[in-house]
Amino acid sequence: MSAVHRSIGNVMVLLQRADGRILTVRHQATSWHSPEMLTVVGGRLEDGEFLNEGAARELAEEVGIHITPDRLRFCQLLHFHAADGERVIGAAFTVREWEGSPYNREPGTHTELVWVDPAAPPPDCHPFTHTVLTHFATGRLYANVTAPELLGGEAG
Repeated sequence: MSAVHRSIGNVMVLLQRADGRILTVRHQATSWHSPEMLTVVGGRLEDGEFLNEGAARELAEEVGIHITPDRLRFCQLLHFHAADGERVIGAAFTVREWEGSPYNREPGTHTELVWVDPAAPPPDCHPFTHTVLTHFATGRLYANVTAPELLGGEAG
């Protein structure tokens, strides 16, 4: 009998300023998957959500920017294995215009917001975030991300 495999839906939002920098969040030292590392805004879909709805929700929950899902622009699709071993299909969206200033709405999860250059992500980016940012900077729309990529190599 073969094992049942399922894929989890994950969404990411690349909030991009006019200077090209992307907003990231630094996780608390207690994070099980990315202690003290930078990640992009995002998370797993909730029951019944479409990708763009989940992305808009995550943006509001994490950094207080409220937009309608139709303002998101698709920019990337990734298929990867999460730290907990589950297969994840991740969709990334960009937002280049919004009202208000982003702020840390989840201080129990994040310590700060950091704007980064997607073409040169800082070394304290989570390896998956590094992949998302460099693919965004080069216009790559799809990747299968496997263990070596999560450790900093090229995605396939």
